[in-house]
Amino acid sequence: MDNPPRSPSLRDLPCRCLLVLLALALPSPTAAQSPLPLQQALEQLRFRHIGPVNVGGRVSAVAGIPGDPSTYWVGGADGGVWKTTNGGVTFEPQWQDAEAYSVGALAVAPSDPNVVWLGSGEGDPRNSVSYGLGVWRSTDGGSSWTHLGLRETERIKRIVVDPRDPDVALVCALGREWGPNEERGVFRTTDGGESWTHVLYIDEDTGCADLDMDLSNSRNVYAGMWTFRRRPWHFRDGGGQTALYVSRDGGVTWRRIETLPDEPMARPGLSVAQSSPNVVYLITEFPTAGSLFRSEDYGETWRMVNTDRSLSFRPFYYSDVFADPTNPEIVYTLGGSLSKSTDGGRTFRRIAAGVHGDHQALWIDPADPNHVLDGSDGGFQVSFDGGENFHIWRNVDLSQFYHVFVDDQDPYWVCGGLQDNGNWCGPSMTRGPSILADEWFTVSGGDGFYAVPVPGSPWLVYSNAQGGFFRITDTRSGQTRSIEPHPWMVGSSGQNMGQARYRFNWNAPIHISPHDPAVVYWGGNVLFRSSDQGYSWGVISPDLTTDDPAKQMDSGGEVYNDNTAAEFHTTI
Repeated sequence: MDNPPRSPSLRDLPCRCLLVLLALALPSPTAAQSPLPLQQALEQLRFRHIGPVNVGGRVSAVAGIPGDPSTYWVGGADGGVWKTTNGGVTFEPQWQDAEAYSVGALAVAPSDPNVVWLGSGEGDPRNSVSYGLGVWRSTDGGSSWTHLGLRETERIKRIVVDPRDPDVALVCALGREWGPNEERGVFRTTDGGESWTHVLYIDEDTGCADLDMDLSNSRNVYAGMWTFRRRPWHFRDGGGQTALYVSRDGGVTWRRIETLPDEPMARPGLSVAQSSPNVVYLITEFPTAGSLFRSEDYGETWRMVNTDRSLSFRPFYYSDVFADPTNPEIVYTLGGSLSKSTDGGRTFRRIAAGVHGDHQALWIDPADPNHVLDGSDGGFQVSFDGGENFHIWRNVDLSQFYHVFVDDQDPYWVCGGLQDNGNWCGPSMTRGPSILADEWFTVSGGDGFYAVPVPGSPWLVYSNAQGGFFRITDTRSGQTRSIEPHPWMVGSSGQNMGQARYRFNWNAPIHISPHDPAVVYWGGNVLFRSSDQGYSWGVISPDLTTDDPAKQMDSGGEVYNDNTAAEFHTTI
């Protein structure tokens, strides 16, 4: 790692780090001035962007205009909407003044590219995720947006627009992640969102996971309905009323498909092969079958064409399939990796080598299927050879910080952890007019949370990743040392949390003593203390949690287990 000795030392501050970071830039009152009242002082603060732009950040939606590679939109899980009209050289922010800022779905009307529909609220209900406040629409290519209701849907995975009429659209709403509500399922409008009809509703726990339409005959519509519920200690995925539904009248009425296995079903993802719309793909899992199914009679009957569960190894998080709009035999699946089939789904190979994993969004140009837009946890990228090679754009920052810390150097440095992009440090200012990308550097990998430098030792930074991985990094040499109190390694050993000696939260807290910078604390289900930079640890408390066995089980459901530390509970 190329880290110059300018690396920061940071003081561990409370959660008001961002406020402190900005307040340090305020001018000090002179002797002739009295201190400004707090409100007046806050009003003088001005935000400035300091980075990092290296990592892109989590992209949840992409959409383009057929035949126009210069124009497309990118939606961030937390970053609003960005549009380019010059093929990605520059982007302009859109939809920046809305109450919500989490994008779940983008759809450009096939009959009028100036009409863009937006569903807010990320559609993949992870444990740390933002919410939405309904549907917006633009009729001028995104320059202005109108809120159209469905405020209580909370998160929207997909919107499909009638190919003949930009005012006719269907919205696929997941509903609330952490509790029941009725505003979920499929909604339909015929007047540009002025009014809505709730056309497909199962119950208050079952939302719409995916939706697609036959663009040659918009009467054929397919919806995957999904029963799910997240709790801090468990995620229930699938079973219940999860099922595939079909409409033959443009989404007005619906019928459940009964020709799939008569077993509990995981989250469904759908795609119509638009060049041969009788072909429809379904990605999901059953206890004894999965992962990819194909219909050749408009969704009436199905056959399993692939059993490789790695195509969607965490169904609740992915379950996305996209058929090439010009060739029914070419299929893409999104997951930890991006995979492509050229034989109707029978075999796949991984593509997008060198692109950040956890793919969440894809758009294939119907006028040129070699033109592919992709969005992942590492930003967004474009291919002009059918996904063989991608150019990764790094000029829009959509990264998500869990925590921010600043040090007491002058000028101070900033460190923090990024969702699925590790822990980073960078300067608050430089001699030049702006902070360059290469002035930020990574401290450690994984899902980044705390990045806490040792006061007085600017080259030493404590950092951690999901579920109990703990490091100390010497940023002068780039050497990183693992300092977990016990090598329990739940994620790598396949144990569930109840089998581990100690339990650590997804986002386990690190705290350096304000009295002695040699002392560091770390929270598991007990409190750990080290006075030698993690070479040895002492347990200084009893179990400080409820230690409830009912809240220490694997997540998943009737179809599969999901054990990635996101629901580790009864922890500090």
